[in-house]
Amino acid sequence: MSLFGLFGKKQPPFDPTEGDPNVAPGLGLIQAGDGAALGALYAGLPPADRVHFIDSVGLLSEIAAPLPPLDSHPAMPAIHGGLCYVWAHRLRGNATADLTSDGQFMDMAEMAFHAQDLLARASQQTPGDSALHAFRIRAIMLTGGEDGVFEEICAGLKATGEANLLAEMARLNYLTAKWHGSHEEMYGVADAAAVDPANAAFLSLPARAWIEEWLYETGMNDVREEQEAFRARRYSEDFRAEIAALDDRFHALLADLPAPSQVERQFAHNSFAMLFHLNRDKARLKAHLEAIGSTPTGMPWGYIFGENVPKKLNKLRKSVGLAQF
Repeated sequence: MSLFGLFGKKQPPFDPTEGDPNVAPGLGLIQAGDGAALGALYAGLPPADRVHFIDSVGLLSEIAAPLPPLDSHPAMPAIHGGLCYVWAHRLRGNATADLTSDGQFMDMAEMAFHAQDLLARASQQTPGDSALHAFRIRAIMLTGGEDGVFEEICAGLKATGEANLLAEMARLNYLTAKWHGSHEEMYGVADAAAVDPANAAFLSLPARAWIEEWLYETGMNDVREEQEAFRARRYSEDFRAEIAALDDRFHALLADLPAPSQVERQFAHNSFAMLFHLNRDKARLKAHLEAIGSTPTGMPWGYIFGENVPKKLNKLRKSVGLAQF
């Protein structure tokens, strides 16, 4: 046995593109200054994939990198605005507010307000693009907004007529108890999206809502009675039957409805996998881990695995009898 063999198999690195094949071409087009091709690439993607594309390009590009001119394609204000939002989030960092410096906050705010200006322009130029409204929601979560601005953005999102899973996730996240809403408002978004879904992936929003409830009740809520009520429901047979039925419907609709996009499919399987991991259902977890393959998403796994998502997910794969990557 070699020395390296003593330490086991080398763990795979996390893929920051989460398997999105459009990110590398997008970065190349930015470097080349080809706004027409970049705009065409973005505009040709499914709604949720536009959001994911901007998230990944923004994560992998240099903060405040030179971008193609705003007038090089109608979608460029949305692209500029979305990237500025991601850069603003990077400037802030992921620490809690008490560990974020004044300098970080000021740099974040300047970039976030610039993003909001660009996205407001985009909402006039390409009002049918649902992805830009996802970034408008996320931008006001960084800076706050005037009364009614969230509702105004949601109205613009609805008017696009596009079913955008990640835009609905932005709405859901805004309305979580840890941000600006409540469990009831959050589940209102998730449950409405699952009533008559565009595809099966929208059924993962109730799963994701439960994960957000779990995060709040186990780590943020100081009200003992509410914590106990959450635990009682979590370990009830009714709850286990409820999430099993949701999963069964998801798999049935995968066959009956139009296929989700790659981004939607990954979002759904990762959300369901974490739901069933937290609730110790290995059989249902296994099916979703198998579908995820070697390219997990950073969230929601980051809530429990931090930056060790591939390593920890490999352990989960082993625990349910799947090969490791």
